[in-house]
Order: sequence, then C-alpha cells, then structure tokens
Amino acid sequence: MNTPDAVQAKLVTALADIKPRKLDLPVSNRVALKRTLDAAEYYLDIYRSALERMLAMCGKSPDEIIIVDYGGGHGLLSILAKMLDFRSVVYVDHDAEALTTARLLGDALGVQPDVMLQGDASTLKTWCSENRVIPNGLLAMDVIEHVYILDDFFACLHEISPRMKMVLTTASTPYNHRVVRRLHKAMQADELGTTVKKGFWQMRRDYIQAMQSEMSDRELDYWADNTRGLIYSDIERAVESQSPNLLLDPYNTCDPATGSWTERILPIDDYRQILQPYGFRLSVLPGRYNEHRHGPKLWISRRYNSIIDKAPAEEPRNIRERRRYRKALRVAPYICLVVE
Repeated sequence: MNTPDAVQAKLVTALADIKPRKLDLPVSNRVALKRTLDAAEYYLDIYRSALERMLAMCGKSPDEIIIVDYGGGHGLLSILAKMLDFRSVVYVDHDAEALTTARLLGDALGVQPDVMLQGDASTLKTWCSENRVIPNGLLAMDVIEHVYILDDFFACLHEISPRMKMVLTTASTPYNHRVVRRLHKAMQADELGTTVKKGFWQMRRDYIQAMQSEMSDRELDYWADNTRGLIYSDIERAVESQSPNLLLDPYNTCDPATGSWTERILPIDDYRQILQPYGFRLSVLPGRYNEHRHGPKLWISRRYNSIIDKAPAEEPRNIRERRRYRKALRVAPYICLVVE
C-alpha cells in the first residue's frame, strides 16, 4: 500500500542516487541542489507537513485538489505531491534555471509536475484565466520573504480565487532572535558589499549618478540611503518625484536589479494588514528542527522540538496555551504562515 510514509521513504531512496554534479546545470544551481539533497529527509518532512495541512484546509482527498508549488525547492514539493496522488500540480518559478533543475530532477525520478510556468503571480493568474483553472491552494516554501511587492502578490492570488488556501513557510521569523541576528548580518553584507562584490547601496548610488550626473556626492549618498528596498525603475520615480523610500526596518534590503529581498523579516502584523483587504485570515505556526542529523546536532534538534511539539496545533486563546505557543515560536527555526 502506498502510504505517505512509504511514498516519502521511496523518494528519499531515489534522491540518494541523484548526482547534481552530473546534471547539465550552472555551478550555482548544482550547489543549491546538492544542499537540498544532502538534507532531503528534512525538506521532505517540511513539504509533507505543508501538503497535509493543505489537505486538512481543503477538506478533500488528494485526487480532488489542484495545487500550485510557487518557487523554491527545485520542484521537489511538486514531485512529492504527484507521488501522493494530488490531482494536478502547477510549478511556478521566475528563474529559468530553477525550472531546468526541476525538469532534470523530474526526469531522473520519472515524476513531473503537470504544468511548469516561468514567471510570478501575475503569470500564474494569466495562465489560470486562459486555461480556466482554479487551484484549490498554493504552497510557497521559503519564497514569501523574497517577493518584491506583497500587495501585488496577494492581489493576484485573490483574483485567481478569493477562496485560495495558502501554506507559506519562511525562515525569516521575527520571533527567534538568534535567527534575526544571523539574517541581519546577511542583509548588511548584501547592502554594503565586499571587496569582490558590489553591494546594493553602491548599485543604487551608481544608478542614480548615471541618471542624475549633476548631483553632488552628498545628494547621491542621501538618495542611495533612501531608495533602499526599490528596484531601478522605482528608484528613478522616487528621485524624480523627490519621494524618499523610508523603510522602518534598518536592515531589510533588496537587489535593485531584480527586487528580490534578502531574507526580509516582517512583523506578523504587517502580513495581517496586507492580507486584510482581501478577506484572508492568517495563522502562524512554529516549524520543527531537523531530526535526521547525528551527534550533538541531533540532541539539540530533539531538545528544541520537544518545546515546539508542546505548542497547540492552532493559535490558542487559553493563557497557559498561549505561553507554550509563544515559547515554541521563539525557538522555532522557521514559521509557517497559514492563509485562508
């Protein structure tokens, strides 16, 4: 019998035979894929948990559900969903190389998503309209923290279906201070750059200087500071209209060429405010640590998971339960945003 446990074990065994270095991919994609495959059991635990939550939210059997796997994971979530007999799986990614990785991985495993789209939420909306498809739900693993404009993202999904269910995981958790410190260092490195890589601040300044050659160094510095979080076209509009982009968070920053944020950390209330106009309700749940490790790391994972597992399955109202819930969020390595 193909139980979820048996399916996952089968997929883990098959993934162990895949050698990323032998795939016709850029080095960066091979490295990223190897990192995923080295921790395949843990990632599959996360993906399976997300799929099981989607099933519970939809209240249907897998063969009745159409889902969207929105970016990230090299299509591994899509492959697991197909092996678990979901009716249809649409894989969406803005990166052409990521789609190639997913296709090669699917070929090696003999399992592919039903549809693969290169683009973003607006691409998905167009495809759904043209093909008269209304997905039941969308899953995005470690993607939401990189989306340039969340209002546009959720507006597109609402237009596809006001009843869209969403399970969104992110390691950019505002609750775990140790994670926050680590991510702040990554943001500073991207913003300020290194001796071998130009930072986002310098990229913005160079663009503004090319656009406004008469600006003084002081003005250039001011606008480079106050266009953080904008892509080039929006930087141009901000400077021309004299409208600085004043981000409240002193660390969040994005690549001005692509709009991809560096592990952006947002307060949960910000997500709720963005979702409220669309009638979506947000719940936040703690994610678990990897228990497929060895030695001291396994002991640490089990210790933290014992705290996380004591938390209620839904956001509680009871004061004692809320204490356990908040403690679990403070130690969790990632959070799961459940949107209905």
